[in-house]
Amino acid sequence: MKYCYKFKSFILILLIISIIIFNSFTKTKIKTGFQNNNTTSKKWDVELIKRFNKYQTTISKNKTYFDLDILQNQATPLEVEQLMETGYWPWTDDLKNDYINNVLSSTIIKIEPKYALDYAMKTYNQNAARELLAWNTKEGHFLLYGGDLGVTNEMPKNVHNTIKCSIDSNGNSVMEKKIFTGMNLWNGYMNSNTTVVKPEDIPKYMRGFSFVNNPCDPCVALNSPGDFSCPFKLNIKGDDSISNPWKSLWGL
Repeated sequence: MKYCYKFKSFILILLIISIIIFNSFTKTKIKTGFQNNNTTSKKWDVELIKRFNKYQTTISKNKTYFDLDILQNQATPLEVEQLMETGYWPWTDDLKNDYINNVLSSTIIKIEPKYALDYAMKTYNQNAARELLAWNTKEGHFLLYGGDLGVTNEMPKNVHNTIKCSIDSNGNSVMEKKIFTGMNLWNGYMNSNTTVVKPEDIPKYMRGFSFVNNPCDPCVALNSPGDFSCPFKLNIKGDDSISNPWKSLWGL
């Protein structure tokens, strides 16, 4: 009973994390197929789609709802055939090891790694799994939540300046710097000054940030679909227990 409780807790935690990070869930079904345009898979033929839909509603019993528009850009027909034959998406050994190491190093998920891997391989194709792991790296956290630029001298110590990805008036992802400048005496809110940061200037503000190649906009990874064409790395204190899954997303 104790093990069963831990396993159910793990599943619940994984679902909650996925809701927060990917916004890819419905009320009763897991909606998989993270938006990644850095793949070379071919569109499936009509017959394969029919067989996959039948597999999903019968053998899989609709436990996992796959977004076919996204999934066809991630998984090859051969990978889908293996899922329907075995019940598992094919993963490389490196990806399996990375996932297990991620589970072992997690302070939240406490469950036998092989059961965590078993569940994940039934749910996520390997491109989706790489993206899931990538968002949990230092680089992923920076894209999702931004970086801390410290406190302006005259501001309270709990009011930190930030640099983070945002959306401009045209709906494009951009890097913005937000600096707090003082208290608004009329409404009690903090005044701030927000400016767009040019890609080449990001390393000037974000400690440990560097581009792998030339300066580019890292925030495009948050577009829909995600654009993983701007490789960068963060040399800051953090969890380096697993290899960086961004490498495969960036084609490195």
